[in-house]
Amino acid sequence: MVLCIVTSSKLKPVLFICLGGLLTSCAQGPVKPPLTENLPVTSAATPQPQQLSAREMYQLAGNYQQVSQQEHLIKTARQALIDEDYLLALAITENLKHSNHKPIVQQNTLLLLKAYLATNQQQSLSLLLENTDTENVPVADKAEFLWLISQQHSNQLRYLAACRTLLQLEQQQDALLLYPQYPDLLWQNLSALSDSQLETLATDASYNTAAWLSLAQLSRRHIGQPEALQQAFADWQRRYPTLPALEHLPAGVQQLIHLKPYQPQRVAVVLPLSGQFRPHAQALQYGILAAATNQGIANLVFIDSQQSAVEIQQQISQAQAEFVIGPLLKEQVDSISQLTDWNWPTLFLNNKDSNYDAKPEHFYFALSMDDEAAQMAQLFSQKNYQRPVVISAASNVSLRMQQRFTAQWQQLGNTAVEQHQFSSKEELENLISRLLETDRSRERVTQISNLMPQKLEADPHSRLDIDAIYLIADPVQTQLFKPFIDVSVSETAPRLPVYASSRSHSTGLDTTDQRDLNGLTFTEMPWMLGERSSSVLRQQYQQLFPEQDEALQRLFAMGYDAYQLIGSLRQQQQLPATVFSGLTGQLRLNNNGSIVRQLSWASYRNNRLRPLQEP
Repeated sequence: MVLCIVTSSKLKPVLFICLGGLLTSCAQGPVKPPLTENLPVTSAATPQPQQLSAREMYQLAGNYQQVSQQEHLIKTARQALIDEDYLLALAITENLKHSNHKPIVQQNTLLLLKAYLATNQQQSLSLLLENTDTENVPVADKAEFLWLISQQHSNQLRYLAACRTLLQLEQQQDALLLYPQYPDLLWQNLSALSDSQLETLATDASYNTAAWLSLAQLSRRHIGQPEALQQAFADWQRRYPTLPALEHLPAGVQQLIHLKPYQPQRVAVVLPLSGQFRPHAQALQYGILAAATNQGIANLVFIDSQQSAVEIQQQISQAQAEFVIGPLLKEQVDSISQLTDWNWPTLFLNNKDSNYDAKPEHFYFALSMDDEAAQMAQLFSQKNYQRPVVISAASNVSLRMQQRFTAQWQQLGNTAVEQHQFSSKEELENLISRLLETDRSRERVTQISNLMPQKLEADPHSRLDIDAIYLIADPVQTQLFKPFIDVSVSETAPRLPVYASSRSHSTGLDTTDQRDLNGLTFTEMPWMLGERSSSVLRQQYQQLFPEQDEALQRLFAMGYDAYQLIGSLRQQQQLPATVFSGLTGQLRLNNNGSIVRQLSWASYRNNRLRPLQEP
């Protein structure tokens, strides 16, 4: 018997097995009884031998044939996992997954999952999860199988998939006793979902699922309002009396209820109310006023940031403000955030200077395009794309996003990504021809045609090794790019998925424009997609500002979220899993005091823009 292990490149071992004369017949042939003449014989009076190691059990596999041999190898794989002999476990389970005997394949599923996890076989793991129906997992293995894959989904930030799996796990007998960490993991993933994803889970939900979803919804609806939150929780317990009492709920829920939030009665808002940035300041101002009107709590004092820091401080003191929103401009944020005598908790409306450590009550909120690029890299990694290509316009913002995508992609353990830039329509067309190598294909068709007397009819072929494109461009450039890609990919090649950022999206597209973009998937803030959770506010906004451009619409949403965030910042600081569901995205606070956005997904399908649920 020979066990051959071959490792691949790309950091993760990929194992192949060639077991001389042993496993080559595992997946075929009739069932025969095991050969027993060489097996040790034990009697009731004979002491049982000590448990054999996996390697010793593997050596004995030659004494069995066909299905009996496979059953013995199942036991060997289990022992290999106990022995932490993960390469042997992987080699055996990889071979047994091709068995023609269905019970062997089913018993092998959990073992194969464990072997993939232990050896970090991410691509194989994703394929296993994609192709495995949990109904085919043996009942004895199902709870552990669901628990392991829910942890995997959670680690990969696939919050919706993790929630689906965990809610399925709860239905297994004794699952909560076996996995006491279950409530905390479920709450961590539920907290990260968007409102629309919670609504997706609510369809045909069981009693327990409906209870958890209701708890998640009320916790975000009343975040920053402890009295309202406690009342809502009391109502929740009356509606779902069989669910755990407060002291047995996840620690995050208990802290959320008891932690005192910021509740300022007077808020100073520091914006550039004069000068060239006045329109931007007004859009933010309208958003802040709309949020304050809806909450009806704090008094607002607006202060022009186009003056010295000393003058700004004096006006904040005179206003007796308890919290500050702003400034907006980067240089003002950098200078004010470093003042030693700045004594107010503050939500700055720009990025933090990376050269300085965050202060305890300084928070930073910006509509950073870097968040979108990082989110796209995570999606590509979750979808197991191996050879994506990033194409960006030659603008500063687009190039920075390209760099952020590349950095995140490599941080996730992937090799350097192929990158291209363009600065004109002509460059873009030439770039696509070179990228897909359709220009070379046309040249070959022409050369062959010149050598043949009869006319040759042949379509050029495109590259097959590219599995996804991330385009970072404005709406006009995107409308040029997508149709050209569609006609450049040969008809015999698989569909090439194209993704984009919010820079590619415009609400002013007509039906023809949307038809040209069919198949394009992109990230966007919920406000610009008109998601149902903000539909009433959207209608009110459009009545007041029917012709406001999209950049100012985004700033309105930012201002609205900035005011709403005040009540949740302390909770988010103490409970990193806490997510605020805003107009600009799912908002989390990282350990540097910066708000990180998770945007919604949308796609053009059948000439219409449609919301999309991605991991």
